[in-house]
Amino acid sequence: MKTTAVKPMKCEFADEGMLWIDKIATGVGVILYNPEYRCAVGFHVLRGKSTGAKVDNPGYFADTALEHAVKEFEQRGIPLKVSVAIAGGATLLSGTHQQEVGTVLVNQVKEILAARKLDIKLESVGGTKMRTMILNIDEGKIKIT
Repeated sequence: MKTTAVKPMKCEFADEGMLWIDKIATGVGVILYNPEYRCAVGFHVLRGKSTGAKVDNPGYFADTALEHAVKEFEQRGIPLKVSVAIAGGATLLSGTHQQEVGTVLVNQVKEILAARKLDIKLESVGGTKMRTMILNIDEGKIKIT
């Protein structure tokens, strides 16, 4: 079975097999899945808002990654009727600042998704552990561990 891995600061499209986002810690992994067309976009961001700055890598910020993902769907003629899953925002080091980084990022990702009227169906955020998100595109099931 084909596996599409999404690395940190990357955005990947998949229309078969597994879409896999691994080692999600303080950053946030997002999967947008259209079950009717059986296709998905996954991205793993480390920052929330680009504040309008021109970026070379759209996968670094949540707002630019989402816009890149939306364009991928549009270019393929796929409606943005998607299920959304997010994971991450963990605190892996002690200290108040580390807790704030993950929490702020999760909140920004949620705001960015809400601005596009995309409702989160599945989430696993906060805490102190790294996570992995796996979407089986053929079955339409997302698993977060």
